[in-house]
Amino acid sequence: MKKRKCKYCETFFMPNPKVGKRHKICGSPSCKKALKAENNAAWRRKNPDYYKGYYFRLKEWLCSHPTYLKRYREEHPEYVEKNRIAQRIRDRKRRLNLDIQAQIRRQLPEITEILWGFYHLDRQVQMPLKPLESTLLFSTLPCLDIQAQIDKSCRIRENSSIQRKGVMKHVLQKAH
Repeated sequence: MKKRKCKYCETFFMPNPKVGKRHKICGSPSCKKALKAENNAAWRRKNPDYYKGYYFRLKEWLCSHPTYLKRYREEHPEYVEKNRIAQRIRDRKRRLNLDIQAQIRRQLPEITEILWGFYHLDRQVQMPLKPLESTLLFSTLPCLDIQAQIDKSCRIRENSSIQRKGVMKHVLQKAH
């Protein structure tokens, strides 16, 4: 047999003669993990209904074995500790995400005021907003047609600072 190129890391390897043409990866842990993930995804695509109703079967089984979870936790304290740490991390991430969202929502009036202040200008101006702030602002104001407001407030044809190239050329053509 001659050498083959690994499907994932693209290094050459000598395939096992027993496996033959099916041998597609070199055998490194990262390539094995990637192949496993790909095979699992393919299996889930082929069997989409496998887990439907699983919760009800589990709940029924737990009802018929009421002391199982308590006994399992008593017998596996390392699992309980690992789960406790993981839950703390999940809670911390959720709180942090909520804190960031709340902070940005509190700043919305200021951000809106800054944005509306720029719309009356007759030339392009750098807005002192970060991408996250502007994305949040525009996503929380679905009724606001930003392009229409900009078109009304800026006379694009008379704006000498806009170059008539690329994207702006397309905008100028739309404005005519």
